[in-house]
Amino acid sequence: MSRAARGDANIELMSVPGPATYTYLRCYYRTGGSATKPTTDYAWALDPSSGDYYRLNGYWWSSSALDWKNMYYTDVAQSTLQTVCRGTLQKKGIQQNPAMVFAADNQLSFNYTVWTNDKAGQGAAINKIVAFGDSLSDNQNVYNASMWTLPNRNSWFLGHFSNGQVWVEYLAGHLQLPVYNWAVGGAGVDTQKLVIPGVQQQVQSWKDYMKQARDYDPASTLFTMLIGGNDFVNYNNSVDKVISGQSQALTSLIDAGARNILVLNLPDVSRAPVFQFKSGATQVAAQVRDYNQRLNTLAAQLRLKYGSGLNLRVFDSYALFNQVLGNPAQYQFSNTTQSCLDINADSGANYLSAQNARANCVNPDSFVFWDTLHPTTRTHKVLADEVYGFLNGRAGFAALPRR
Repeated sequence: MSRAARGDANIELMSVPGPATYTYLRCYYRTGGSATKPTTDYAWALDPSSGDYYRLNGYWWSSSALDWKNMYYTDVAQSTLQTVCRGTLQKKGIQQNPAMVFAADNQLSFNYTVWTNDKAGQGAAINKIVAFGDSLSDNQNVYNASMWTLPNRNSWFLGHFSNGQVWVEYLAGHLQLPVYNWAVGGAGVDTQKLVIPGVQQQVQSWKDYMKQARDYDPASTLFTMLIGGNDFVNYNNSVDKVISGQSQALTSLIDAGARNILVLNLPDVSRAPVFQFKSGATQVAAQVRDYNQRLNTLAAQLRLKYGSGLNLRVFDSYALFNQVLGNPAQYQFSNTTQSCLDINADSGANYLSAQNARANCVNPDSFVFWDTLHPTTRTHKVLADEVYGFLNGRAGFAALPRR
């Protein structure tokens, strides 16, 4: 019996995974000629021995008839995939590390996540990150679902609502762990607009996919969850609804075997540039404060309910964000009020077309915001750096790898 099928988890292996097959790898790299152009392209991975196209052995599975929801499972380590792509780019004269690596059968395929199966008897150490949330964590899910149209890849970095990596990717780099992403741009705690899965649905999706992951043990995963901004900014949901939905998502996750969970509270999203073009900042600010207080209470209740076997911690994004906005020079920022992209309206259509940078945004790293709601990748890195310190300090995640 796999560890994932033991009595302390509700995940059980499906008896018949997808048939054994092979697929190919896309090795993405940055092509933008300036700091304000986060464009990318890809090369097909080459086998380092034969020079032919690299074949990745494994199997496909999807919880849906929708092609973009496929996932590819393999026994090949993520570090090996990175090495193969790095060598491929070097052979082509591209002196960069791969920006992202995806599975794909042909030129018409979507970008598919490659899940590396665990090894039997691997122990209790944390060996991967699984992320839930919204556009602050999403790194391709909305992009695939929108047929590669949103966000526009000429102005946003390859499926990210930023100009580069998001915080959980930087965190994965710090910890030298792979990250698997269930976060969806536009998500709230529950399904929105009939098609955007909230964190409750994201957790259920993870549970479905993990039925196909060989030897998977949820206790060896660090789970992250950052949610709620869209509920208050875009969906006019109450704090009661958000806390209730997040409670259900976390309870479902824990009951499925999760033992190491990092939840981030909300930064003061009312201070984002979008509120220069829309009303409601005062209400949103109050909701965020109320939500953050009640999130701490929820976390304490869950720790009490599940006991010492659960390591659930809340990182204070709110305090960090206020520190950054109040003392920007300390973090090498000079602009805290404008978006780097020259967007001056509150419209989802902004993400569908290419946007120019403002004349004063020569260096995006000096801006806190990339667009009117989302941070620059530099801001994401500041968050990840602080989260990494938190995890290695008072958070007490003993099972994390140490550098």
